[in-house]
Amino acid sequence: MVREIITYPDKRINIISPDQRIFDEELYTVIQDIKDTMKEKKVNALAAIQIAIPMSVIVIKNEDGSYLEIINPRIIRKSGSIDSMEKTLYFPDITQNVKRFEKINLIYQDRTGNQHSLKAEGEFALLLQRKIDYVYGATLANRMKNKGRKEFEKELAAGGVQGSFESCPAVFKRDYVISMVQKILFFIILANIASFFVSPDTLNSLHTYTGYGLVIASILVVAYFFVGYYELNYEKSCTSCKMGLISANTLYYGLATFALGIVSYFLLAV
Repeated sequence: MVREIITYPDKRINIISPDQRIFDEELYTVIQDIKDTMKEKKVNALAAIQIAIPMSVIVIKNEDGSYLEIINPRIIRKSGSIDSMEKTLYFPDITQNVKRFEKINLIYQDRTGNQHSLKAEGEFALLLQRKIDYVYGATLANRMKNKGRKEFEKELAAGGVQGSFESCPAVFKRDYVISMVQKILFFIILANIASFFVSPDTLNSLHTYTGYGLVIASILVVAYFFVGYYELNYEKSCTSCKMGLISANTLYYGLATFALGIVSYFLLAV
């Protein structure tokens, strides 16, 4: 189904799209609606929030006519700086110079929930950054320096529309923390599996290493909560609903660490 693309001053663009946790027919329908809208409006990329659906979903049309479906995107590495002359569907007929990263590394999920990663540079990296901005409730106006942003607001006001721009960043430090927790827990799972096939001496070493890993993971889970709390207070435009997500992740990874600790005790204790 073709949907309308929202434009300024529609404030729905500033809704922060929550992570997609359920990969079902509803998600597939939204993805198809995005594709239908792209074809009708003749655009090469859209985020779900651009058609007023607050889901962490981006669709990009490839040169060969296929589509790249990006769900729950996270920029995990960035480098370089480049000036980008950008136009956006949200501000029709307006072009602005924006500072962007030249290269980015991205992790995301597909429509079935499988995780992927990609590296992007040049125009593709710029396109990804613009769409990820929308996922986090931002537009190109949020990437301007204060002086440029004020001038931009005046330009819009002269055209009869008033507005100001707030946003959350596309990359959070807490994401790096939870990524380390995931890696440690994955190692502990592998150690538990290996316990069935190793000698007693090796088993003793695994017990020691997993003990250290569990302690570090527990500390990182606590650190994740406090880093997240700090970021939400620092980024005033982030909504309080994100605190619920941080608390849920803290509880989830805390329980996962505790459960793996118990399993490790029985499997690896010599």
